[in-house]
Amino acid sequence: MSHHRSAKITIAHINDTHSHFEPSLVSLKLPNEVLSSEMSVFASCGGFSRVSSAVKDVKRQAHLNAREFMFVHAGDCFQGTLYFSLYKGVANAALLNVIGIEAMALGNHELDMGNQAVADFMDLVDFPLLVGNWDLSQENPAKLNPIAPKANVFAYDSVDQHARFIIKEVDGGSIALFGLAIENMSGIANPDPDTHFLNVLDVATKTVQAIQQRGINKIIILSHLGYDRDLELAAQIDGVGAIIGGHTHTMQGDFSNIGYGITDDYAQMVNGTCVVQAGCNALALGQLELDFNPDGTLAHAGGKNQLLLGRQFTLDASRSQHLDETSHEAVKQYLLAQTNVRFCVKDPLVENLLNEHYRPAVRQLQTQRVAEVMEPLRHVRIPDQRGGSQIAPLVVDSFVWQGRQLGHDVDFGIHNAGGVRSSLHQGDITAADIAGRLLPFAIGLMVYEVKGRQIRAALEGAIDNAIDNGVEGTGSGSFPYTSDLRYTYRCCATQGERIQDLMVKRNDAWVEIDDDEMYKSVSSGYTAMGKEGYGALLVDMKEPTPLNVTMADAFENYARAQGQLSAAKESLVNFIPCEYEQVIVA
Repeated sequence: MSHHRSAKITIAHINDTHSHFEPSLVSLKLPNEVLSSEMSVFASCGGFSRVSSAVKDVKRQAHLNAREFMFVHAGDCFQGTLYFSLYKGVANAALLNVIGIEAMALGNHELDMGNQAVADFMDLVDFPLLVGNWDLSQENPAKLNPIAPKANVFAYDSVDQHARFIIKEVDGGSIALFGLAIENMSGIANPDPDTHFLNVLDVATKTVQAIQQRGINKIIILSHLGYDRDLELAAQIDGVGAIIGGHTHTMQGDFSNIGYGITDDYAQMVNGTCVVQAGCNALALGQLELDFNPDGTLAHAGGKNQLLLGRQFTLDASRSQHLDETSHEAVKQYLLAQTNVRFCVKDPLVENLLNEHYRPAVRQLQTQRVAEVMEPLRHVRIPDQRGGSQIAPLVVDSFVWQGRQLGHDVDFGIHNAGGVRSSLHQGDITAADIAGRLLPFAIGLMVYEVKGRQIRAALEGAIDNAIDNGVEGTGSGSFPYTSDLRYTYRCCATQGERIQDLMVKRNDAWVEIDDDEMYKSVSSGYTAMGKEGYGALLVDMKEPTPLNVTMADAFENYARAQGQLSAAKESLVNFIPCEYEQVIVA
């Protein structure tokens, strides 16, 4: 029988960093007494250089207090900024290596471009990927770069029927860690069809049993399931000390002292398991302190999330309106007294890596003017009383334009609202704005043929999914915007009859869609593969044709050709929710 001992470990954790290597600008709303009036100041926050400095500090303190230390990432490092648009997983691998990540969960965005992007990434990193419910046993070994043989991918063990796990030695004892990813990965990402994601609870239960049979009773799960699912899993399973999570960008803790909200206490306890998550975009560092009893239960679970701030504060987002010396000092002293913020210098090792290999190309793109935005353009996912997105229709217009420029006889285009990530201000728009903020997901366009009835079903399915109308949806991002395709959606109509007045534009005239006719459409690869309610597009679909152009590339090319961008004069989406009698025109 194994001799179990108590163990103390501090785990620094980040999640959903989405290639945010650079600091972000945040607005801090301070109490009246700090500056004699309620006002906001702007500060530089986060970025990998500050994360690295903070991690080194936390590690140093842990060792001074006779605690073991570990630094983990709970998934979704891909996508998000120009760094990913330009360098894909290469920059992430280099930056995650240099900041010292020791283990990582698999996020859904790691699989936006299929398995090979993950395989190539794993060839470059110095740490294991923990994804214990990913069954790779049927993966085609003849692929260009298969994942299954990689020793640093701790996936599902189909022979022993549990997750592979790693072991961290602590105080002469052992802590086991394994990872879990979203079960519905094929519904929201693009894993190869020969690899499958298994039931989370079933895998977790069998893995805990297998670990305990090895004589290890201290167990941690690295999860990319989302905060509510982590809490649910903690209630469903025994024997797990902590679940360190990601996916929902949840920032645990009370941040009302700087003008943000409150989301549970840090280190939320459920059924003897501590659940944590640390926001997103490398803005904060989670610091989890676990004290295990010899029997594997927790004697103590604590810690905190901290925003990682620079030391300069301004009154405006352009960083040009400076505080006077007295006010600046008052702000600094107030923030120094707060336990949920940490002032961080930038780690020169990270700065040097960025400067030598990645920043120059990013900076060049940031200065390239593409077009002029003639008016503020608003983006919302689901149309509201002010209407629908003014950006998404222009984006899908660019898809249709790009497809036709490349010689495809495209009838119309469809795009999900979640693929567009920001509104646009009036003025110049740069390549950096497009690839870094507006369309940061580096997903290619596809042209595909689809029958009229499947178009109708796909639009209804996508909107049902977006508003949970008779189905348990995956989020509002599936709402469809269109180009040269017009429709009405009636929420309260009978299922299967909610899409009405479905028409395609031909020769400048609107013509009713024929259910039996075959049409040619263009969408992102994500939508074309039937994700998030668009499954009807796959019925009778021939193999789609990739354009080898990303969404951002298409929009940039279109914007350059147009020169000026304004909101469309004609609305193509009539959205009639059940609670309103009037039409909401998108």
